[in-house]
Amino acid sequence: MRRLLPGSLVVLLLGWLALGQAVLFQVGPWSLVVSHPSQIWGYAEGRVRYQGPVFNPDNPNWKPVHHYRGVPLSEVLQVLAPLREGDLVWVIAGDGYAKALPLPVVLGETPLGTPILAFSQDGVEVPAWQGGPQLVFLAPDGEVSNQDQLAALGEHAHHFRGTPSATGLLVKGVRWVVVNWDGNFSSLPQVGQGSPQARLTVVTPGREATYTLTELETQFAALTYPGTYTTQAGKEVTRLYTGIPLVDLVGSWPEDTILAVEAADGYRMQYRYGELVDEAGTWVLAFKADGEYLPFDPGYFRLVKVGPQNPRFEGAASARMVVRLEIGGEYREYSLRLSGVRERTFSRWELESGVACPCHASTVQVTWEGRTSHYTGLPLWRLLGYVDDELSPPPEAGIFYQEGHFNWELAQAGYRVRIVAADGYWQEIPVSYLAGDDRYVIALKREGEFLTPEEGGPLMFVWDEGAPAPEGLRQVEKVVEVVLIWE
Repeated sequence: MRRLLPGSLVVLLLGWLALGQAVLFQVGPWSLVVSHPSQIWGYAEGRVRYQGPVFNPDNPNWKPVHHYRGVPLSEVLQVLAPLREGDLVWVIAGDGYAKALPLPVVLGETPLGTPILAFSQDGVEVPAWQGGPQLVFLAPDGEVSNQDQLAALGEHAHHFRGTPSATGLLVKGVRWVVVNWDGNFSSLPQVGQGSPQARLTVVTPGREATYTLTELETQFAALTYPGTYTTQAGKEVTRLYTGIPLVDLVGSWPEDTILAVEAADGYRMQYRYGELVDEAGTWVLAFKADGEYLPFDPGYFRLVKVGPQNPRFEGAASARMVVRLEIGGEYREYSLRLSGVRERTFSRWELESGVACPCHASTVQVTWEGRTSHYTGLPLWRLLGYVDDELSPPPEAGIFYQEGHFNWELAQAGYRVRIVAADGYWQEIPVSYLAGDDRYVIALKREGEFLTPEEGGPLMFVWDEGAPAPEGLRQVEKVVEVVLIWE
């Protein structure tokens, strides 16, 4: 049955529909926007037809075959947070129509096949294709039947006039993909309505980058939590903010480093970096409050502290109308050198920018000496794609990889990968263990915080405890080099 929004909200959402094809994915407090075209997400495609309701046994009511191309739902969702048994993924259209998908369906483990967020039909892309973005299942046999959807969805299967209808799974004009949604439409945040004038410049030693709000939403995962600030008059103001963690924007720095924050009116504030990294909450550059994009004043961007425990902070510490973040003080450079058919050295900025993008990073669980920790880093096999042949992205692209960059033929022939520490210590692992497995990483973070030298940082080779590591393999702290060695 089609779930509709209240009339006034439908009008508002249809207004959004005319402004673009941005789709917000949300898992718990983490969210990310996907739009088309995108150089970040891989696309899946295929031809498929759907079966409509059957009222006449002589007419199976198959609809025309169409060719679809889009982004797999699970690919985006699982970079935000692990999906768990019992999760329901809600795909919600701009007009309020919504369908719930159990986890096995999202992971493509049913006859329905892989669910994608389609951005093109028969070669026609959004916005020319007015039905997109659309939920589509790429069934292995090219057919999504009524029986398939009944077997896969159970109580969540679609019916029309009491009769099963697989065509009801074609959610058109998708605007949100939310895990375990509460059914409250007023809780859905705005998407695709940020001001085109919103700009943020981030300056670190040797690097300056300016982002639009759209670029920030699609390249960085945002965090949504409450935060409360105290005004000069002593009044407490609590808002539910959505923003990008400060550490993801500017990287990890010594506590005494100075962060200069400039506002649109020219006002500048300076912070000791250590003051913005604490256990009470997470400092974010917010672009939404209570689900709505911030206006020019006090936004488009505001520096606030947020967290599940609703942390308090002084309003004077909350810079408003932020347009520029600039790191000053001592710069402690580090790098990672890769050697194979060719050589490539990644700078600190490239490494930290790479791990900030959820499409590049991987988080693994490691238990060592009775302590379980979660490390986030760059999958080693993907980094090998920069040096295992003469084909790789240009240096100016930074860390940007696709599976096609990795030389599978060379990997099948066999070679070993040596991971070298700053003091000369090294470990070797056959490439057969690494190829296609994101669970072996060059980690930069532990429990979301950048690794300190005392913790084995800034770079550390670790792997998930569920990965099939060869006997005797050891972690490598303070990694500086990765070398391909031919057998």
